[in-house]
Amino acid sequence: MSGNASMPYTRYDDRGTAVPFSKLTKLDIVNKYGLSARDLRALDVPSDGFPHILIRESTLLIHMFSLRLLVQADQMLFFHLEEVTPQEPGIISRVFRRDLEGKLRGDPGLGVSVGLPYELRVLEAALAAVTSTLEAEYVLAKRQATKTLQMVDKEEGEIHSNLRTLLELVRELATIEKRARQVRSAVQDILNTDEDMAAMYLSDKQAGKPHKVDNHQDVEYLLEAYYKASDAVVQEAASLMGTIHQTEETIQAILDVRRNQIMVLEAKIEILMLGMAAATLVAGWYGMNVINYFEESGPAFAGLVSFCLVSIAFISRYGLRQLRQIQKMHL
Repeated sequence: MSGNASMPYTRYDDRGTAVPFSKLTKLDIVNKYGLSARDLRALDVPSDGFPHILIRESTLLIHMFSLRLLVQADQMLFFHLEEVTPQEPGIISRVFRRDLEGKLRGDPGLGVSVGLPYELRVLEAALAAVTSTLEAEYVLAKRQATKTLQMVDKEEGEIHSNLRTLLELVRELATIEKRARQVRSAVQDILNTDEDMAAMYLSDKQAGKPHKVDNHQDVEYLLEAYYKASDAVVQEAASLMGTIHQTEETIQAILDVRRNQIMVLEAKIEILMLGMAAATLVAGWYGMNVINYFEESGPAFAGLVSFCLVSIAFISRYGLRQLRQIQKMHL
């Protein structure tokens, strides 16, 4: 989008009260909030993009998947990505907006400290919405995976459908792990830089009391908590994917054994059929094409049948012995 395109947003004051829906262009945002055009490049990207938190002189830009926020010391702009693109609003955005006012007031049970400055309460509300959504997605995937793994142990006849379900779950878990890893990286980038953490106290900076580089304890504790939460999702998702992969390998090994057993059975049947064909071939040649006068002999039929049976047994025994030797060589 160009710098003159309108960006729909909702403004929230320091108490979490929403101001009626408005629109600004990117150029207006740059001029009004002291940002650069480079900072707004990913603001209207339709895809989730890569999560990051930009820290500027008087503004925090928070990009967490579908959540796009511009935060200052006494206000916050929530940009409506669903208005820019014809798609449903993201789950993270819905979770954030649903509990925002209560979290900014410090309602008990919502997990946001009322003692923090406004910008840090908004940041914590955003990180809480992201991590809680990822945790919920992981829990749902884990329940389905546990149920499917139990069905694999009990219902051997449904192995193929269960394998397909496990493959879909692995893809879903891989997506969850990737998103959690991205959030963890975004938080870690700030934790690694003392200057950025100290610069996040916008309220104190506005009041003329900027923090020193080593004075950022509240921000550090906040970010460490959500770093651990996102890292837990990464580790648990990776562990569950490992369990599913081990189960898939076990199932594949069982299927390989079954296929080998079927192949051996087919080989045995073919050996028996070969013995019958070879033994009856001589009888067919002599009975249909050669004048032998065996028709007038009483014991001729019994002798012919005995010869065929002996030939079948000999050829089959020889073939099965060769098959066993091949199996031993394979093992």
